[in-house]
Amino acid sequence: MDARWVKKNGVNHYGYKNSICIDVDHGFIRRYAVTPANIHDSQMLPQLLDPENEHDYVWADSAYSGECFEDLLSLGGFESLIHEKGARSNPLSEASKELNRIKSAIRACVEHVFGCMTMSMGGKMTRRIGLARTDAWWGLKNLTFNFLRYLQRTSGLAAVASH
Repeated sequence: MDARWVKKNGVNHYGYKNSICIDVDHGFIRRYAVTPANIHDSQMLPQLLDPENEHDYVWADSAYSGECFEDLLSLGGFESLIHEKGARSNPLSEASKELNRIKSAIRACVEHVFGCMTMSMGGKMTRRIGLARTDAWWGLKNLTFNFLRYLQRTSGLAAVASH
């Protein structure tokens, strides 16, 4: 009912998106937002910002670059570590490219969450009808990821403590 079409990399997709905010230190999902697939990821940034997070850095890809996002982050007391975006008339310098590579190493933590969901949690495909049901389904899936992440961290800590 609420699902929409979107074209990404030349492939059409129908459904919803799960946008997440994770804790960079521990890898837990702190906040999430579920939207129809045609809503651009950058529109979810205000819902994903977590003022209770101990870090005030925001790591994001260049889809979130722009003066309006910088103003929003500054207003909320966050420090922007968003990728820089080049343009045809103004390509990125080598220094900016290197800085983006460094930022990508941190941002990869988000991709690991979706990789885990795809490889070991039955994938990202949902067959729910309606945004409310899909939101509840993603909420449970995100919570399950956090439980698995907790178990992974505590079992790793127990192994380290025993040596």
